Amino acid sequence: MQAHRFDPDIRVQQARELFDEGRDVPSQWVRDEVMRSWLRSREYGLSPVDQVLSNAMSCSELPHIRDRHQELMRYAEPEMHRLFRSLGSAGWVLACLERGGRSIRYLGNDSPHYKVLGSALSAGVDLSEGVAGTNGPGCALLEHRPTVVCGNEHFLHELRGLSCVAVPIFDPSGKLIGALNASKPYDGRPVGVLESVALTTRAVENRMVEDLSGALVLAIHFRPELTDSPMRGLIHFCEDGEVLGANPSARQMLDLDGLEQSQGSVCFADLFSCHPDEVRRSQHHPVEVECHNGSRLYLRAESRDLAPVAATAIPEIKQPSLLPPFFADVTMTPLFEKAGRAFQHGVPILINGETGTGKEVLARWLHATGPTSKGAFVAVNCSAIPAGLIESELFGYAEGAFTGARRGGAKGKFEEASGGTLFLDEIGDMPVEFQARLLRVLQERTVVRLGEERARPVSFSLICATHRNLDDLMEKGDFRDDLYYRLNGLKVLLPALRERADLDAMIDHLLVLATKPEAPPVLTHQARSLLKNHPWKGNIRELQQALNLGKALSSEGVIDVDHLPDEIKANSLPAEASAANAGRLAAAEREAVLAALEKHNNNVSASARELGITRATLYRKIKRFGL
Repeated sequence: MQAHRFDPDIRVQQARELFDEGRDVPSQWVRDEVMRSWLRSREYGLSPVDQVLSNAMSCSELPHIRDRHQELMRYAEPEMHRLFRSLGSAGWVLACLERGGRSIRYLGNDSPHYKVLGSALSAGVDLSEGVAGTNGPGCALLEHRPTVVCGNEHFLHELRGLSCVAVPIFDPSGKLIGALNASKPYDGRPVGVLESVALTTRAVENRMVEDLSGALVLAIHFRPELTDSPMRGLIHFCEDGEVLGANPSARQMLDLDGLEQSQGSVCFADLFSCHPDEVRRSQHHPVEVECHNGSRLYLRAESRDLAPVAATAIPEIKQPSLLPPFFADVTMTPLFEKAGRAFQHGVPILINGETGTGKEVLARWLHATGPTSKGAFVAVNCSAIPAGLIESELFGYAEGAFTGARRGGAKGKFEEASGGTLFLDEIGDMPVEFQARLLRVLQERTVVRLGEERARPVSFSLICATHRNLDDLMEKGDFRDDLYYRLNGLKVLLPALRERADLDAMIDHLLVLATKPEAPPVLTHQARSLLKNHPWKGNIRELQQALNLGKALSSEGVIDVDHLPDEIKANSLPAEASAANAGRLAAAEREAVLAALEKHNNNVSASARELGITRATLYRKIKRFGL
């Protein structure tokens, strides 16, 4: 008999009781973002019994706040009405808030739950986290990301009867200007409207970008077919090639915020390895280009009859492909042969291993030698799809399902893989609420697109991969048992590189790949010894990059110790020298961190950007150095 799991609502309630008593709360009882907000709410001096809903702005002040945000509402209100027509019958009400947390527009007076929700979201109510504590729009505005807060996760008692789903809104310059929120009375069930709210928010942002008077408008995406969908990035350039504005998707794909902060204005040539004229002719045929951050994107012009855009052509950079020789280690060959036979007979394969061990390469080999090799190999990184878009990415959508939907709709990943192989990478990171839907697809072999009722048949071979321990996730309730037993037809554990017996052969193989069609360089005995004794936390991926660097720095066809990365060369130093070097490096690192914090008045985000590290890494260094 399956063990009974705690009701998550009870866990949150117990967590809150411990928190209010000043005691430690088990991390698995409450989500990290909720705990962060609780801590901030307490630092603000808020009490759970505070009353904030009665502190709405006076009627005389409301016109002023609406006047200040006319531009936002010009784009947001039509989309809000479309979303409310879709969600209102299910009891959801909508509100648009300005960046300070004040509600400036509310839809839902005709909702059966108006009496419960009207006071919470009516125009003029301040839901900023500093005033109302933990709540959906308050957290979304503060953390700049979609947020769901339900029931007892709210800090104030008077909000605990609500479910809140909020998504921040950014203008074309990347500045936060507000948030869109959907709420209904909390009934203990998971909310399922995050994707709808996220797509509506994206439509608002796209409308703002589309209204810019750019000389060239580009749609961008990692997949060519999605350059004509609501998921596309949009970026505008003026006649001299300078960026006028972009939606959040484009900013994220191009790391645009970091570029603008480091160098001010950004031009076409700063972003792409091609000339604008190459893209101008691509309205119906997206062009694949190399980007400044090393990624490859598909570009499609959305306007082509304007003045030429200036740019300096940049030569295309080719990256070597990674294809580790899995079969060099004879101890692993029987396992791969067993996996191949099982896959031939339709048994799903579950690949487990550390990052960089080659899980996707093994999956592609299984596909190429399997029964569905003539079909497509469709890879889905379950940890990389934004939570608000996972439904349309996997299931597809119908024409008219939301604002900006493609004519005729679009296939999702499940339909794309039909007749071929579906590879679900990092399956352990798939949100729990979508695991049940995946299980239904695997059981019924049908999908229903977003906005449709018709079930479409699908048939594909299945391979999943993860670096996480699914048994531990099941114990914590973060992975469904029934889905696990559906996926785990045969488990293949890929050993870490440091555990493999074929490291010499792997090094030689990757050297050949890194130098084709040239003859591979020769490793000195000392360099090869260092490579063989390195712990390789990044596994094959890290080894490949080390050899690429060695090849680039080598002279006369010989890779020596000096041509290897510093972290590998450090292993060749005597223990005393290593310790001394480590001490000097730590002192220099501390000085760099301290200088950045002083320069930016202890602003962690700005300091982290200057140092080229994440905020979480900077927090760890601050704690380590006692700053």
